Amino acid sequence: MNDQLAEYVREVTLHEPEALRRLREDTEDHPHASLQIAPEQGQFLHLLARIMGARKALEVGVFMGYSSTWVALALPRTASWWPAT
Repeated sequence: MNDQLAEYVREVTLHEPEALRRLREDTEDHPHASLQIAPEQGQFLHLLARIMGARKALEVGVFMGYSSTWVALALPRTASWWPAT
């Protein structure tokens, strides 16, 4: 995949929450930024968690929490950690 195709995929299919976009952009200048997943990979993790009906998740090896947040957003709001509405 070249840069033009990657940009097209992001423009057409990516629905990244604002907070995650800011986190990703703030992390781009970090010396270990290559450890962070791409936004379309985060969205895919979110989709997988939703499809499989995940109720809990454990991520080992968290960098800045970007992928963890994508997965957490896929968990049902009935999870014990979710703030009451």
